[in-house]
Amino acid sequence: MDFSTFFGISEFYIVGIKKDTELYPFGGEGPVPYYYETAELYATVSLIYGLAFGILLGIGIWNWKKNKINELLIFGITCLFIFIQIYHGWVE
Repeated sequence: MDFSTFFGISEFYIVGIKKDTELYPFGGEGPVPYYYETAELYATVSLIYGLAFGILLGIGIWNWKKNKINELLIFGITCLFIFIQIYHGWVE
């Protein structure tokens, strides 16, 4: 697993399944993205990003074996996903 996939799915597990939310600033107070309003919303966003990066990782591994897609396209989509994730954190 790559870092983004692992981080997203582990955050979903910690917050969404284990309900361990002591160290998280939920409630939308302070300079945090909107999805910190509730633990459920944060867990959902983390799961979506984890799955998106996981699917992209799977496509990359599949392409490494089959060589059907241009590697530059996969790199570009990965950079786009990272940009979207960063931008999503800035939007209020």
